[in-house]
Amino acid sequence: MKTKHAFIIGSIATIGGSVFAATAQSIAFINVKGYPSPRSDTSYAAQEQVLQNIGLLFLAFGLLLILTTFRECLRASRRDHRPARNEG
Repeated sequence: MKTKHAFIIGSIATIGGSVFAATAQSIAFINVKGYPSPRSDTSYAAQEQVLQNIGLLFLAFGLLLILTTFRECLRASRRDHRPARNEG
């Protein structure tokens, strides 16, 4: 049951991080009607970069959680299918 929850949380974090990173520009510039042509000089561009980094951190966390869950599932199935040792 723990692996199922970890996989679900990892999937949600991965999807949420991807969406957050992809929509960082529209979130950062939500109240801006116009900005100067070199957008990189504005404070909104810095906010956009921070939001993208947060989204990428969530994405990395989700992928790490999913990979760890798969590894644990593979280890558990390998342990279950080991042949019994003959004592004697």
